[in-house]
Amino acid sequence: MALERLVRFGQRDELVREVAARLLAQIWHSQSVSGVASLCLTGGDLANQVLDEIAHQVADSPVKTQNVHLWWNWDLFVATDNPERNSLQALTRLGGVLTLDPAKVHPIPSSAVATDPETGAAQYAQELAEAGPVDICLLELGSEGQVGAIFPQNLSSNPAIKSEWATGVADEPGLHRPLITLTRAGINHCREIWIMASGQEVAEALRRAHQGDESLPSSYLGEGGRVLWLIDDAACAHLSFHRCTL
Repeated sequence: MALERLVRFGQRDELVREVAARLLAQIWHSQSVSGVASLCLTGGDLANQVLDEIAHQVADSPVKTQNVHLWWNWDLFVATDNPERNSLQALTRLGGVLTLDPAKVHPIPSSAVATDPETGAAQYAQELAEAGPVDICLLELGSEGQVGAIFPQNLSSNPAIKSEWATGVADEPGLHRPLITLTRAGINHCREIWIMASGQEVAEALRRAHQGDESLPSSYLGEGGRVLWLIDDAACAHLSFHRCTL
């Protein structure tokens, strides 16, 4: 899948500000239509910076945060209070600023909730299926071509090609920790898929994605223009482009 829809920003801080603003605008649009909105979050430094910016911008937004469902596309299978959990990091950033409805917060099961990653994945897949499509799934492209916690290595057993909506991974090659991740099917259940890319370290992976490299997990995501790439200048260092002055 080539980069059908792409928005380019200058520096990383501009990318962070604009992604946060676009998310709030899309959430408000969804609420205007149906009364509620849903967002599937990812982990990592860039995602956390976006969450910090959402917390900063939300006061000037009409978004009704108590009517937002929060999901996650991957998380470590460790104790609920482990500071490395994506859900804990996100709620620490948002919980003190946003008025969230606990019934609308859907963290991936931790080791305190499920006996093993596969059991937790089955529970989460069922919960996600019963909830209906999520409005936006936010992902980040990594230097090895991974999106979220789906890495390109060992595609024969990679969660990218499984039919289940979520799967447990005992030892992901890029993280070396047990985790639960949404699969291709689970991510494609979302109405929109937004993939962020920032920094020169992901430039080669972004070039390969642009060329339609089918070994990358991003090639399995979305159809019909549902994938939006949000990138900064450093990430697109290996892409051809024209700079226009009006």
